Amino acid sequence: MPQNMNRIIPLQGVLNFRDMGGYTTQRGKSVKRNLFFRSANLAKMTQEDKQKFNKLGIKTIFDYRDDHEAENQPTPQMEGVQNIRVPARGAAAFKMPGATKSEKVNFDFYKQLDTEMFAQFYAQMPFNNPSFQQLMKLVKDERNLGLLHHCAVGKDRTGVGGALILLTLDVPRETIMQDYLLTNSLLTPMVTQMEQKLKVAYPDADLTMFYKIMYANEKFLNAVFNEIDTRYESDADFLQDQFGISKQIRAELQAKYLE
Repeated sequence: MPQNMNRIIPLQGVLNFRDMGGYTTQRGKSVKRNLFFRSANLAKMTQEDKQKFNKLGIKTIFDYRDDHEAENQPTPQMEGVQNIRVPARGAAAFKMPGATKSEKVNFDFYKQLDTEMFAQFYAQMPFNNPSFQQLMKLVKDERNLGLLHHCAVGKDRTGVGGALILLTLDVPRETIMQDYLLTNSLLTPMVTQMEQKLKVAYPDADLTMFYKIMYANEKFLNAVFNEIDTRYESDADFLQDQFGISKQIRAELQAKYLE
């Protein structure tokens, strides 16, 4: 079975929920299962979802969303699980729409963007960002695992966070890209629903940019990798400078989290 097809955890009220384990590293090892998870927001979890969630051994939920997003779609409190939220948008000039029900907010958001702007949004996120610094601090302490990280739909901010975790664990960039692009098939029902609502509200509107921004795009994640390569000699230098992950710490984490 392909690496990216046996990790999806189907939930009734949560999109894009999956285990990040099972990926093969550059040295032929494998990321352990049940340590790192990623998803969209958890606000609509059903009782059945919560029962399934409780069996996953998740100890920490890390939320990248802004204040207004978390207020509109609050994360359920679950016993024995720490819920940490540090906004990850960084220096982006625009405000994330989140899971808003307003077609006008969604339309205005996509109307103001183009793919170059969105690539730049990605490129600036991993640097001097308190959110990802906190994420990687959690990753460094195995007592925080299993760790679920998420944003509104589990694509952009979660995509960058997932890339940082897998990069630390020596997973090749090509595989990290596969993990990122897996989002597209999992978000199709939501995108279709949003598309239908926008077409009713704005029947004559050009939704080209909506499609380009709503789907994971290699260009966006490559902007992250390109910026790392521009600023640093190596991934190791990047991880050391931004997150205090020295070569020794990285080796120790790989020893713990790989098999």
